[in-house]
Amino acid sequence: MTQSMITVAVRIDAAQVEAAQALIDTSLGNPAREVGLAIAGDPTLEEEKFVHFGSLHAIRSHRPGRGYLVLEMSADGEPRQILERLATRAGDAFLPIFRIAKESLRKEDLATFLIGHLVTVGHGLFQTAGLCFAGIPGRTVGEIENEAALAREIARLLAGHEEQASALAHLEAVRAALSADPQWSWAKAPPPPVPPHPRADPTPGETLKALIPGFIKTFLWPALLIFLPLSVWLAWPAGGWPWPPVDGSSWPHLVTTGVAFALYATLLLVLEVVTLLLMVYLAFSRAEAADVPSDTAPTFDDACEMFAHENAPGYAHNHMLSHTIRKPGLLRYLTTRLAFWIIAARTALNPRVGHLGDIGTIHFARWVTIPGTRDLLFFSNYGGSWESYLEDFITKAHEGLTGAWSNTIGFPRTTNLFFDGATDGERFKRFARQSMRYTPFWYSAYPTLTTANIRDHAAIRRGLHVETETEAAEWLTLFGSARRPAEKLDTPQIQSIVFGGMGFKPEGRVVTIRLGDDIAANQAALAEIFPAMSFNDGRYIAREAVVTIGVTCSGLAKLGLPEDAVESFPAAFLLGMRGEGRARILGDDPNADWWWDKDAVDGVLLVYGDTVEAVAALTDMIARALPPGARLVDQIDLVRVAGELTDRKEPFGFVDGISQPAIRGTYRGLRNADPIHLVEPGEIILGYPDNRRSIPTGPMLRAKDDPAMMLPIAGDDHEFEDQIGANPRLVGMNGSFLVVRQLEQHHERFWDYCTAQAKSFSARFPEPVICDAEFIAAKMIGRWTDGSSLVRNPYMSASRLKQLSGKASAPQLKREKTHPANMAATPIEAADREAAATPAVKPDNDYLFGTEDPQGLRCPYGAHVRRANPRDSLDPGSMEQVEITNRHRILRIGRGFAAREGRSSGLMFMCLNADIERQFEFIQQTWMGSVKFHGLDAETDPIAVAGTAGSNGFTVPVRTGPVALAPMPNFVTLRGGGYFFVPGRHLLRYLANGGPSAKGRAARV
Repeated sequence: MTQSMITVAVRIDAAQVEAAQALIDTSLGNPAREVGLAIAGDPTLEEEKFVHFGSLHAIRSHRPGRGYLVLEMSADGEPRQILERLATRAGDAFLPIFRIAKESLRKEDLATFLIGHLVTVGHGLFQTAGLCFAGIPGRTVGEIENEAALAREIARLLAGHEEQASALAHLEAVRAALSADPQWSWAKAPPPPVPPHPRADPTPGETLKALIPGFIKTFLWPALLIFLPLSVWLAWPAGGWPWPPVDGSSWPHLVTTGVAFALYATLLLVLEVVTLLLMVYLAFSRAEAADVPSDTAPTFDDACEMFAHENAPGYAHNHMLSHTIRKPGLLRYLTTRLAFWIIAARTALNPRVGHLGDIGTIHFARWVTIPGTRDLLFFSNYGGSWESYLEDFITKAHEGLTGAWSNTIGFPRTTNLFFDGATDGERFKRFARQSMRYTPFWYSAYPTLTTANIRDHAAIRRGLHVETETEAAEWLTLFGSARRPAEKLDTPQIQSIVFGGMGFKPEGRVVTIRLGDDIAANQAALAEIFPAMSFNDGRYIAREAVVTIGVTCSGLAKLGLPEDAVESFPAAFLLGMRGEGRARILGDDPNADWWWDKDAVDGVLLVYGDTVEAVAALTDMIARALPPGARLVDQIDLVRVAGELTDRKEPFGFVDGISQPAIRGTYRGLRNADPIHLVEPGEIILGYPDNRRSIPTGPMLRAKDDPAMMLPIAGDDHEFEDQIGANPRLVGMNGSFLVVRQLEQHHERFWDYCTAQAKSFSARFPEPVICDAEFIAAKMIGRWTDGSSLVRNPYMSASRLKQLSGKASAPQLKREKTHPANMAATPIEAADREAAATPAVKPDNDYLFGTEDPQGLRCPYGAHVRRANPRDSLDPGSMEQVEITNRHRILRIGRGFAAREGRSSGLMFMCLNADIERQFEFIQQTWMGSVKFHGLDAETDPIAVAGTAGSNGFTVPVRTGPVALAPMPNFVTLRGGGYFFVPGRHLLRYLANGGPSAKGRAARV
């Protein structure tokens, strides 16, 4: 049904204004008294409500001797129909008031009288200047009230559900209950469509494309009527046209002349229009500079009147009328229309229906100019208090307020029509208050409902018709919650390993697995193992042991994921760690002697537990669950994790796991707010915004392969506007890619080398340096063995310094705000002073390589930790460089493994990332494996890249000249590894329940 916002302005004598205002107040009331019941209609006669909001005022015009009765209503139907129904139902109440304007007015003539005084607003040069905005467009009063009742009934039904069930099961139970009650039969019908609207915010180019034609059509056409013939006349060829051509040779001359004429005329037209606009702009700028803002406050009596008519008990919204006077002159006549036109055009481009920018609390609002005057009226029916309403606009939409009100006398000083002005918040609120007039009559059809309520109730009704688990879960959030923002982690769907290294389960085992060819049997085994898995924040797991599952592309296929979905995974994952070209990227020897099985595995199981026995018992259970043809391949026990970070050392003896990214939204991200380590969820977990605030495309599954609709469904926030069952499924949602590399570490070889180099070069390092094996090792690693940084502790470890002096290292005191070498770059803010100033020998991690050690004199450029995470090293002091570096961060979750059967101990390096190529492989190739990193030559990472033994050098910068250590043997040897995908709960349930054949079968998990 059509929704109309009508305004009626009837002229009266200025001397009658106060009496008319008093009569409205006493006879009609705010909130509306008996007249409100009349407008609403008699429900026993099945009279439908049709008026959403309405108000009536008596105002004094700026023109001497004039006053006006102004009736504004937002209602369902056409204007003529609305006024006729209003006169029929409530004519007796309104007649005495409008008789002030015409004493002989009869009730039967009231509708015709009101129609004759309708004010139609627009933006055109010869229209009455104004603007109308509806926050709930297209919704009738009946629909709004019916949907509110439906929402209350559904909430009652949901409150009675005590059993645990899926979201879709709860929705189906509600549908069944409503179907059994004839009262709700109307809810079975498809809800009315949402008004057409853009699906995303427009780009600047799209905005200009939408605005320019309308601007020319609305405002420039008079200028074009003058300038176009003028341009044609000025550009007309001298001597006339060579027509008709005398012979064929004249045709080229004719074409050349015609093209030149068209270009010349167009250029002249553009220059004339630009000159006119520039002249208008300069004149307008001078006028703005001369404006005098008003600091007048409302009188005490006026303020008391307004307060007495605001915040009525039981009402969730309020009404306001602002009466201002447009500034005189042609310029303001034009700019008022321009401001309204721009606001209307930008609102039409807003993808959020019923919102002015980000503000969605307005039911109906309008700007109206009284014809023949400069009186500008602003009416608004808004949710909440006046103070919150104005603060929202000042903060979120001050350009619109400024554009409209800056054309009126006394508004705070403005720049370029839309800027400054309302940002002077207190002065603007004073101006708004003194311009307000109390509302003597106000009617609301649904006093307790805000616009948010109305939108939620409409979404609840639309959501009754959804068919997917994803939509059903979203639908349930409409009851006392809110839709999950895109960046908010859906933690129950994410395996616990993604939140950290599971250090609270100190024992561990890495188990590789190979599946058989029987897909159904593999799925049944997954369902049996599923209860042993851990999701969400694992710190509170009561079970003695849990398992994390990672699968290769072959494992996904053997678990029943369709081929096209498997092929939608990234190429690096599909190729695997030993695939084409990977050895060159990773610096691996393709002919190395691996300890792992030579044939590729299908998955990896990370078993963590409180005790060795618990880990072994869970591993045995998993082995028993495997079907014939499947088997456990490799089993590597991990070293027990120490309780304190300072006790967690890798086989070379260095504290490990110090520098980690903190994922926003996790418990680490909430407690570690240092921006140099904070990353967005999408950097580690698929399906979330990354550091560039975009959600990368992930692996997809065709809708036909998920008939039971168990997987998350692709699509923007649609609020149930569309049927999304046919959209692709988000296979990767809540998953992450796991890189595993078993690195044998040659402990004695490493320390023998460090000892020999310390003896050879001890004379090159002046006091107070103690050039021993630990000093050389620290230069190669970038930290001391106790985890303290070389950047803050250049001469000895923080632990040794404390032993010698009883003091913590002074350089740990503060990371000040930086001053980038590249002055165009954003500086890095200071760290938390209180936390940084705490004297402690725990490993420090808030330092910046580029800012604190730009020459690499403390921590060499080639040191392992400087290569693994350069921070601002490549552009000292730049937060932009830190942000670039953070695009390549990985979440390390590795543990050590013990020596056994002639094999040395080492590190089971494991990390999680959302993009193997951009993150793990980039670090390995561009930072660790590059011999040209940071301007170096013939050097790679001393411990993370194997290379060729004896060919890798290492430079230690000293002020007296570089110290070149002897070529190094290999300190680590790669003994196994692979690329795996750690699925989210949705995908695991989909596979465990049969994948494409899940519909119609009893769920296993």
